[in-house]
Amino acid sequence: MIKLSHVTKFFESGTEVVKDLSFDVADGETLVLLGTSGGGKTTTLRMINRLIDPDKGEIYINNQNIKQLSPISLRRKIGYVLQNTGLFPHYTVLENIGVVPTLLQWDKSSIEKRSVSLMEKLRLSPSEYANVYPHQLSGGQQQRVGLARALAADPPILLMDEPFGALDPLTRISVRKEFKNLDEIHNKIVILVTHDVEEAFELGTRIGLMNNGVMQQLGTPGELLFQPANDFVKSFLKPQQLELELRTVILNDIAEWLPDEDNEDQPSSLQPENTCWDALEQVSNQPATIQLQGKRKLINGNTLLQGIANYKNTYSHGRK
Repeated sequence: MIKLSHVTKFFESGTEVVKDLSFDVADGETLVLLGTSGGGKTTTLRMINRLIDPDKGEIYINNQNIKQLSPISLRRKIGYVLQNTGLFPHYTVLENIGVVPTLLQWDKSSIEKRSVSLMEKLRLSPSEYANVYPHQLSGGQQQRVGLARALAADPPILLMDEPFGALDPLTRISVRKEFKNLDEIHNKIVILVTHDVEEAFELGTRIGLMNNGVMQQLGTPGELLFQPANDFVKSFLKPQQLELELRTVILNDIAEWLPDEDNEDQPSSLQPENTCWDALEQVSNQPATIQLQGKRKLINGNTLLQGIANYKNTYSHGRK
């Protein structure tokens, strides 16, 4: 577990960039720090691996104050992914991925086996890319190598600072999906910084929305959408509110508000855990039926939107 307790950081001018910040992150959780530029997100990330130290407050990893650890030993137990990848230009892909295991004095065969395994998981053919250099790769490929390098020593913590921000939109979506589906991250603490709202809602177990160094709200995607803590949270999410609702609410959430359907011939390839966004794409041309909570339900655009409206009303009144 990572715990921040009343952490504050000042600029040299004396202005607070992070103000009295406290939160916990549990094993297996992905916390996304979201918000405006200059909101304190990256500063918070950099304090966790001691690239900078807080001026007030304490940070703990597994109940140990990180001030008691040397920065070097701390960072070797934390994977760190940057927007610009930070790959060593004169190292091959295989050498870049193996940097931390080499520093930890793994034997060469173990380093190569681990590096090749990660390349395969991230859709980088080892036979094609193992011995090439970063400048010979596309942006998406470089970002995959950076992610593989961060995961190579199997650290329990992964910190990610705008990891997909430099990619074009289509590559960004592709790499993001690959990251989300990696079995490597399911037992780790992941803290990811982004200003991309859609990215935060897709990847975050919880989201911490920051502004001017203050945590405006920390909660699940549903809590931010349906129980916003203040006007800033509401206004920040408002431009994408409907899309975020569609991407957050799953069909099983709205089952009680979908009409019953007796037509067994109505097609559906949908599952209860599919999001309403997935369902809307599939029923845009033809309605579908699905078995939910023991009943066959009709799904079309209107029933989806009405179901979300009812779910939102119930959630916002604290009955979910």
